[in-house]
Amino acid sequence: MSIGHGCRHLHDGLRVAGVPIGNDEWVQQFIQAKASAVPVEVGKLDFISDGLVHYQMLCFFQNTRLAFLERNNPTPLISDILAEVDATILEALCRKGTTNANGE
Repeated sequence: MSIGHGCRHLHDGLRVAGVPIGNDEWVQQFIQAKASAVPVEVGKLDFISDGLVHYQMLCFFQNTRLAFLERNNPTPLISDILAEVDATILEALCRKGTTNANGE
């Protein structure tokens, strides 16, 4: 059902200015979809041999990616999802100290 100017009515929720608005389950699914891309992107940074540059790339590009959603959604609703993202980033930082540029 169209509600005007290309907007579509969704039964469970919709995205407004990048923020999911809807029932709790829909918001969590939206955030989970965004969070599931982070481990893939974090893995792409493993080739960076300089630990400081690797750290800066992880913090600047990955950690801030979900910060907007975190600021605009109730924390209890998404805290478990964001904890998984934080754990992924922490694991990548710890792994950088024990692997070479080939990830070995």
